[in-house]
Amino acid sequence: MRNTAEGISRLFITVKLQTLRNEFETLIMKSNETLQDFLSRVITIVSQMRSYGEKITDATVVPKVLRSLTPKYDYIVTTIEETKDLSSFSFDELMGSLQAHEARRNRLVEKHEEKGISSVSSSEGRDKQKGRFC
Repeated sequence: MRNTAEGISRLFITVKLQTLRNEFETLIMKSNETLQDFLSRVITIVSQMRSYGEKITDATVVPKVLRSLTPKYDYIVTTIEETKDLSSFSFDELMGSLQAHEARRNRLVEKHEEKGISSVSSSEGRDKQKGRFC
């Protein structure tokens, strides 16, 4: 009876690990997904794999994450690939680099949007003034 229970337990772990490996291998960032949500999914899958005894290293996770990002991250991916030794680059370092890039990109977008709004406002004001004097 004990051997049967151990066999079932090992089978469950094997099946669960196979499912998690498949999830990891097919993992890609969705076009509408935030960077934080994607990284959270990666962390969850990798943590579950490790909890079932899988020996998955950052040297495996980091390149997978870089390959799985959406095209809007292409230039930061290229920069990381060209300037970092991916075999020793940790997942935490990767997350920090990607989050810093995301924050900078968001600041630039906000600044650009503010300029757009202020230029639209000032041109609308000029148009209204023109109408008064015609």
